[in-house]
Amino acid sequence: MRAGRLRLILIGALVVAAIVSVIGNKTDSPWLGWLSFAVFLCAIVLYATWRRTALRERRARVFDREAKTDETRTRPDQ
Repeated sequence: MRAGRLRLILIGALVVAAIVSVIGNKTDSPWLGWLSFAVFLCAIVLYATWRRTALRERRARVFDREAKTDETRTRPDQ
């Protein structure tokens, strides 16, 4: 999964956790409070996965100056 997509899922999970938490506090429901905490814990796992994926994608885009040279052509000094 791409880092951009994981970031969107992470943001969505945090929004869902916040909404469930507000609803749980308004209704004084301990069950909804625990549910919001569980969704928040899932968001923490998503955050770690997103960071690893973003780092892996960034490392794959390392610029290699030597990769742009053409080794088969003759140089002017030859």
